[in-house]
Amino acid sequence: MFECDKCGLCCRCVGDSLLGKELALPNGICKHFNQITNLCTIYKDRPIICNVDAYYDFYIEGVMTREMFYKLNKDVCTKIKRCALDELSR
Repeated sequence: MFECDKCGLCCRCVGDSLLGKELALPNGICKHFNQITNLCTIYKDRPIICNVDAYYDFYIEGVMTREMFYKLNKDVCTKIKRCALDELSR
């Protein structure tokens, strides 16, 4: 299973993603993201693009290994966190 630290940053900038635009409020934050609890309000029924394991099973299996896909997702996660830190330091 993909290890997520539940920082919520991907949900806060879902509007920056081509696949996530339909989930985003005008400010780019996912309409299903609770900014107080930092959790998804529809987690058990979240879209497949929000579920790394289900997305892999449905779209990516046979194209690359699960470990490679996890690494790609972790790399994006790290970039999102770096961008957030950069914005805070401005």
